[in-house]
Amino acid sequence: MAEITQTTTEDNTKLDNGKQQRIGIVEDSQAQADATYYSHSFQGTLQLLPTELAKTIESFESSIGMPVWLLLQRDEDEIDEQVVELFWKKREELPSQSPVALLIHSVGGYTECAFRLAKLLRHRCGRFIAIVPRFAKSAATLLALGGTDILLNDEAELGPLDAQIMDMDREEYASALDEVQTLERLQAFALDALDQTMMFLVARTGKKIETILPHATMFVAELTKPMFEKIDVVHYTQRARDVKVAEEYAVRLLRPRYSKDDAEQIARHLVEKYPEHGFVIDYDEPAHAGFKLQLKKPSAEQVNMLNSLVPYLGKQLILGRVYKEKTS
Repeated sequence: MAEITQTTTEDNTKLDNGKQQRIGIVEDSQAQADATYYSHSFQGTLQLLPTELAKTIESFESSIGMPVWLLLQRDEDEIDEQVVELFWKKREELPSQSPVALLIHSVGGYTECAFRLAKLLRHRCGRFIAIVPRFAKSAATLLALGGTDILLNDEAELGPLDAQIMDMDREEYASALDEVQTLERLQAFALDALDQTMMFLVARTGKKIETILPHATMFVAELTKPMFEKIDVVHYTQRARDVKVAEEYAVRLLRPRYSKDDAEQIARHLVEKYPEHGFVIDYDEPAHAGFKLQLKKPSAEQVNMLNSLVPYLGKQLILGRVYKEKTS
């Protein structure tokens, strides 16, 4: 998986106070002069933020009645060890046993890191609300499942939880579910072939089922043998375990607000029931697909605020709180 891009010399500028700043999408000098808000970067330096973005987040805090923490990533960024480490270093700034809102924009990352970040927020704050202005896919969906509520903006989306594994032969990521479901489909094909063969032989020969069954079974076994022989049992087991990891993490995050059966049903659905990793899961999906994940909509006022953030999303890596820059 791609690694989060670090701040480079070209990406940085120096302000009068001598602190290194990541400018991101704040490009013209007037915007820089007006920007009095910042967040922390991975290097512990200050990151200058667009004023309108920061003010909108301040307004959203007032509207929702709790501090807002940010996990706003670019498309090339991931939820990984660096993200968890930054939140861990700033954990003392999280309110103790008092809820926060986590604003998420992310294509995903590592499931174990998303799980650990959700647990960190829970342990420190007691609970958190996940807010998705545009999308929180894959591992970011897993992170959102840790919230007591998930607020999806208009047109916002979550994504399936099938694990993505690098295919070294094709040099691209593929779903671990591909191999797991291949065996399931072969099994279904074999049973269907046996049924059709039995019906054909009974109709043609008029002989009893117990007489025909051994011949039909042998025919189907020989038919499917080349396909089953191509399956690497050890490799299949590894992929089945990869799929199970995301499911088990999801169940653990869902359990505080769902029954065991409902948590397992939701997790299994998110892992197994979608044809591709990029499938859109929007506000209406649970009711349409028949699973019990509870999603909420922001108020009309909050929708307007979240929509005003959309032009900034994906263009700058912003983690943690938004702070006003100290002035002398």
